[in-house]
Formats: sequence, C-alpha cells, structure tokens
Amino acid sequence: MITQAETTMLAELTAIVGDLHSSGTEDGEAMFLLGAGADRLCSMRDSQSWTGFKGTLSAPEIVALLQQIDTEGNAAMAADKGRQAYVLRALALSLAATKARQDVTKAGTALLDEVIGAALDNYRTQAKSTQG
Repeated sequence: MITQAETTMLAELTAIVGDLHSSGTEDGEAMFLLGAGADRLCSMRDSQSWTGFKGTLSAPEIVALLQQIDTEGNAAMAADKGRQAYVLRALALSLAATKARQDVTKAGTALLDEVIGAALDNYRTQAKSTQG
C-alpha cells in the first residue's frame, strides 16, 4: 500500500525534476549551490558520489539530515535566499525518497539524483580548477 506521504513526495519530486529539466539546470548559480551542498554532505562520509553517499545512510541518519536541511532551508527563506532554499529542497527530496516503494517515485528520484550527481561533478571540477 502506498502511503499519503509517498504520494505527496512524488508530487514534489515531479515538480522539482520538471523544473530542473526545463530550466533549472541553466541557472549556473543554483547548480553551483546544488553541487556545493552535495559536496558538503558527501564529504561527511568521504563519498565520491551522491548515490554512494545516500547508500551509506541509515534511516535515523536520513531523518537527522532532513531536520538539519529543514532548519537551514527555513533560515534561507527568512534571509530571502530563494536559490539556496530551492537547492536544499532538492537535496532533501532526494534523501527523503531513498526508501521509496513506488516505481514511479524511484524513477523520479533517479532523475533528481542524476542532476545532483552532475552538479556535484561540475562543482568539484570547478573547485579544483580554481585551487590549482
């Protein structure tokens, strides 16, 4: 049985994946922030990839990260930092959908994870080129 929470999450995933694929990936600042946020989280586990990082997390760790992201997202909105809040929402949706049951939710999560993974790779490439 599919829960109401997963149905709601699917609607959120559909909206953000649609937005990212229609125009969000063209927003360089948003993609930089997405890559930086993913890198920050991946560095917690010395993970080389977003999906690899997600695979190391237990359910309680995911809940704790979601609470932290929610707090940071609320602070970003209060500070009128819409792009930062948007990026945090994308990361949170990816994390929240880690244990999704519906195939369509899993597919949406995979699309979102592809965008996050690409943003992470680009961020790391840019960060290395500016350091060297």
